[in-house]
Amino acid sequence: MTMRRDSPIPLYQQLYSLLRKQIEMGEYHTHDVLPTEEQLAEMHGLSRVTVRKALQLLVDDHLIMRQAGKGTFVYPRKIEENLQTLQGFAEMMTTAYPTQVMESLSFETLQASGRLASLLELDHSERVLQIKRRHTVDDVPVAYAVIYLPYEIGRIVSPEEVETTPIYSLLTSKAGITLKRATQRITAIAADEEIAQALGISTHSPVLMVNRVTYTNEERPVEFIQLYYPGGQHELTMEIYRDDTGNTVQTMGQVAHMES
Repeated sequence: MTMRRDSPIPLYQQLYSLLRKQIEMGEYHTHDVLPTEEQLAEMHGLSRVTVRKALQLLVDDHLIMRQAGKGTFVYPRKIEENLQTLQGFAEMMTTAYPTQVMESLSFETLQASGRLASLLELDHSERVLQIKRRHTVDDVPVAYAVIYLPYEIGRIVSPEEVETTPIYSLLTSKAGITLKRATQRITAIAADEEIAQALGISTHSPVLMVNRVTYTNEERPVEFIQLYYPGGQHELTMEIYRDDTGNTVQTMGQVAHMES
């Protein structure tokens, strides 16, 4: 594609659009190295300053990552999650990304803390199973999960199973539980040292945190999970409707707001 110098669209935006399309169409794949600034400038008859501005837009969109001394690489595609379906993260990942890998980082029994006991409706003397798990796609970490199960349920789950089987599947197949609903809160935070190490990012990098409590048909909480996604790597989608009067119809979920 030749850059149109007579176009009202700036040259750097034209190059940005071209490279974005090439990435989205699969001409460049995850981890592929893009041509250097100098090569792109020569290929398209542009200055390196113009090329640099186009590449920065792709960085801002989390489509590429630039590593000093190594080059510019295509970032893994975004993980998409539909908020209107009760589906475990591992279930969704297994279906959408067959190459994803689940890695168990820890598997231990803890005393239920105040907040945890409240969320899972447990007595403070009761125990919980804590599972820490990392999800990767094409060797790139895309999510870090900290999962809590009441011990009476967690004791039937093995460390080997949590590396190969989604938790929702274990709850239904091994514990005979029917899942009904979940409450979910989504917040943007800065990664602490533990989260940063698990996701392979810098401390204080932006992270999307999802807290979810899942309930059975009997309205009993059976899982509390904290999910952490690298900023820009996760996309949440939902459909919103209007009725005949022009009002927004909201059948499931609530709009989150900041409390002052």
